[in-house]
Amino acid sequence: MRAPTTRQKIIIYALMALVMIFFVGPILWFILLAFRHPSDAYNLPPEIIFQPDLGNFITTFVEPGNNAIQLVNSLIVSTGATLLSLPFALAAAYALSRFAMRGKEFIMNWYISLLIAPPIVFVIPYFILMSWIGWAGSYQAMILTLQTLAIPFSVWLLKSFMDEVPIDLEEAAWVDGANRFAAFFRIIIPLALPGIIVTSMFTFVFSWNNVLFPLVLSKQSTTTLPVGTISFFASTGIYWGYLASTAVVAMLPPMIIFLLLGRYVVRGLTFGAVKG
Repeated sequence: MRAPTTRQKIIIYALMALVMIFFVGPILWFILLAFRHPSDAYNLPPEIIFQPDLGNFITTFVEPGNNAIQLVNSLIVSTGATLLSLPFALAAAYALSRFAMRGKEFIMNWYISLLIAPPIVFVIPYFILMSWIGWAGSYQAMILTLQTLAIPFSVWLLKSFMDEVPIDLEEAAWVDGANRFAAFFRIIIPLALPGIIVTSMFTFVFSWNNVLFPLVLSKQSTTTLPVGTISFFASTGIYWGYLASTAVVAMLPPMIIFLLLGRYVVRGLTFGAVKG
């Protein structure tokens, strides 16, 4: 294949720069808006160079800091939903990967249908159920209802990782006297660990960004941060500075997770790509 010419390289880089501006531009504008003084939010044309102001962050997270507790609530709900879904998803993915059973394809299609279905169809039944058992407005209500989406999503990812672990390794463990549970915890889990970490990361972000379930099932003391961001859309106008500051903080936990565990994403996505 002939190497691209200098002109072709310039065109490619220019197109890449336009795409980057298209996707990164709104995020960068929102970050700059979070550090602007509220009186400068509507300046036209917008100022690129200005004196940063932390007033928006102080109001939303320090004094009075109504969004600080929402940040904690989001961490509780997202972490709880991830930890609760993982054992069930691991067991289901292992069974679907290793056992010959009727209706396996139907089960996988049913899982994917739960992800395709609009979440609004689950909200009213869940609200009635949680109100009936007295859990409406609680953390456990949101954590439990998020399993409707978290478990199918995790099963689909984990099954592909389980498929890539050679069954010969399990059979060798059985020959050595290990039972199925011991082989699962000592063979499958360590080998599929990159995939498990990647699945947990995406499940956390998936739960973190969910707005609909917490919007209906939470109360004022358990409201999550994405739901709290909506409160800045008022009948008197949109508080852009407060909205931007909460949105910037809401982006930080997923970004930190992927920065710290980014190496597992590459290992997880390439898991089983090279076979001996």
